[in-house]
Order: sequence, then C-alpha cells, then structure tokens
Amino acid sequence: MDKLTAVTLIMIAAFMAQAATTYFKSRPRSAKVDDNLERENAELKARISALEAIVTEPGYELKQQISRL
Repeated sequence: MDKLTAVTLIMIAAFMAQAATTYFKSRPRSAKVDDNLERENAELKARISALEAIVTEPGYELKQQISRL
C-alpha cells in the first residue's frame, strides 16, 4: 500500500467517524429516557439534601470525634 492510499483511507475513516458521531448526537432521545433521567436526578437531589442535613448538623462532628476514640 502506498502512502497516498493510506492517507486516503485514514481521511475516509476520519470522515465516517465524524459523520457517525454527528448522527448519534443529533438523534432525539425518547421521552421514556428523559423521564427516567428526570426521576433519577430528583432522587439524587433528595439524597444529597439528606446528606447535607446530616453533615451540617451540630452534633455530627462531635459524633465523629467520639467514634474515632
């Protein structure tokens, strides 16, 4: 295989990869996937809020220090 053929094949492969990437990014997602992501996001926000409440509680640091002993 000569250099020109190799360069041509590399360019074609790069073009096809770019076209595939653009195609898959532009496809619309289904509403079911969006609903699942929204539900999961809401659940994670609730968990983070609970963890923040625990960690910012005044007795938390004292409990941590006692448990280290």
